[in-house]
Amino acid sequence: MLKLWAKILIWTWSQTISHSDMTKPPDERLGLPSASSWHRYELCAGSWQLEQEARRLGQAAHERSVDASRGERIHAWLAVIPDEDGNEIKLTESEQTTADFLRERAEEQVKRIFGDCPTNGMSEERLWLSYQGKKALSGRFDRVVYTEKTALVIDYKSGFSEPDPAEQNAQLKVLAVLVGLHLPAVEEVIVQIISGPFGITEARYDVAALGKAYHEIIVTLRALRDPAAPLNPSPEACRYCPAINICQAVKNLIMPVATKTQVSQLPDGARGSRLLDEVAVIEEHIETIKAYYAKRLTEDPAFELPGYAMMQGAPRRAVADWVAGRARLEEFIDANVLDSLASFSIPAVEKLLAEQIGIKGNKVKDKLAEILGPLLELKYPDKSLKRVSGKAQLVTVELP
Repeated sequence: MLKLWAKILIWTWSQTISHSDMTKPPDERLGLPSASSWHRYELCAGSWQLEQEARRLGQAAHERSVDASRGERIHAWLAVIPDEDGNEIKLTESEQTTADFLRERAEEQVKRIFGDCPTNGMSEERLWLSYQGKKALSGRFDRVVYTEKTALVIDYKSGFSEPDPAEQNAQLKVLAVLVGLHLPAVEEVIVQIISGPFGITEARYDVAALGKAYHEIIVTLRALRDPAAPLNPSPEACRYCPAINICQAVKNLIMPVATKTQVSQLPDGARGSRLLDEVAVIEEHIETIKAYYAKRLTEDPAFELPGYAMMQGAPRRAVADWVAGRARLEEFIDANVLDSLASFSIPAVEKLLAEQIGIKGNKVKDKLAEILGPLLELKYPDKSLKRVSGKAQLVTVELP
């Protein structure tokens, strides 16, 4: 069976896999499909061609987020990749806690699967699959540990969104095939998702399962290249899709949803479920439109949007050092009463302070500021897009 796998997948697809080197070009995916988006491609084959157009127009959505930057730092630390100056990546306390947890869980899994057997390893490498003699698809894994017959592919999840479990995860299906092709003697590829909030999930691909997954990948690859590849908007497909801002299939949902709910009651059953799916897609579309204009106003001083600006929201109070703050508060509030607090929050402390010294209203707020002094800070949220002048333009629709 192994020889058959090798014959079909290596002889038929010559030069299928190549390493990326660790000095990566600006777009290491080369503008080609990647494993990280494979679930979306399976759901909406037309989205790949459309996202190329969105980037050409400079209107791609979901290009980068704060969570992505956090995840990149954690992944680089786990892979022992230095920063731009060649120094060890420095993590915040929260990031370090997450990184240590992920590393410990990974080592437990390596021990469980391989025991004391000697193993080889790779980290943060991109593998390629070629189609019709050209690079067509790539996937970058976090870590691979392997022996001659078995490979373990570890995918770290440092965020707080629940990932698809390993047995249903399209990204890991692609990575399993790429690793299986790169290590042709391997008879089983084990893929794992390791997440702090959601634990560990695992799937196993033997030779037959790898062959089946390979066939599914090729079918999807062909669909992506079809000039008539369909657009199938859905909450899952549109989430994080770079093309959502320019997708006519998404825009087409807006008018039917509006007209179907203006003069009739909201539907129940299956139609109600479809309506909620359509609303979720529209909400995502609206948020990415706002994010696009917010980015333009933030990054381009010459860009103008009459009536709109990036506005600073109201600050919230925060205590820089609760240990030092408590020492100051004990001059006004009994230590045993402070100990009764479930958590040290500003509203809870203000309530105790008011009870202890007999003051009310804004006087409590002013007194707390006096007690804590420089320990009490004002933290401002990120600026957000707001209408600052004039009236919003209303859109009228004539009903039949």
